[in-house]
Amino acid sequence: MTGLVEAVYRLKKVPRTGWLVRGVPRCSVESVAEHSFGAAVLAWEMARRLREKGVDVDPCKAVLVALFHDLPEALALDLDAVASRIYGRDVKSEAERRAAEEIFDEETKGFWEEYEECETPEGKVAKLADLADMAIQAVEYSKSGFERWREFVESALEGAREIGGPYEEVFLEILEEAGVIDREGGGGRAGQG
Repeated sequence: MTGLVEAVYRLKKVPRTGWLVRGVPRCSVESVAEHSFGAAVLAWEMARRLREKGVDVDPCKAVLVALFHDLPEALALDLDAVASRIYGRDVKSEAERRAAEEIFDEETKGFWEEYEECETPEGKVAKLADLADMAIQAVEYSKSGFERWREFVESALEGAREIGGPYEEVFLEILEEAGVIDREGGGGRAGQG
C-alpha cells in the first residue's frame, strides 16, 4: 500500500503529459504536484469570492479538494486526452479509483470523491480551479513560444460553461485578471493571434 506522504513525493515527479505531447520542453513542463498547488490557491480565491456573492461554500474545504484531486495520478500517472480516449474513460477512472484506495483513508478519499462527482460547492470550485490553473499555465507557456495554448483555454472555458452560474462568473473574473481573457474588448492573451 502506498501512503499519502509517499504519494505526494511521487506526484512531484509526474509530469503533466498534456504539455509534453503538445511540444512544451520536458525541462519546462510542470509536475502534477505543481499544478495541484496552483489549483489549490485558485480554489481558495474562487471560494472566497463565491462566498461574498452569497454561495454557501467553505474555502478551506475547497482547497483540500483541489489539493487531493490529482493525487491518485502518483500511481495511475497523468494521461493526456488522447491516451484517455485510447484506454477508455472507464479504464482511466477505474485505475484512478484503485490508486485512490491505495493512497487515501476515508476522510481524504472523501475530498477526492467530491472533486470526481463535482456536485458539492467545494467540488465545483475545485473543478473550476483545476481548469483555471490549466488555462493560466497555457498562457504562461505561450510567453515562451508555446503555440497550442488556445486549445487549453477553450477546454477550460467549455468546462466552466458546463458548471455555469456564479461559479462560471467567478472563473471568468479570475481568467480576466490573469490576462487569459478580456470579456470587454476581445483582447487578453486568448484574444491575441
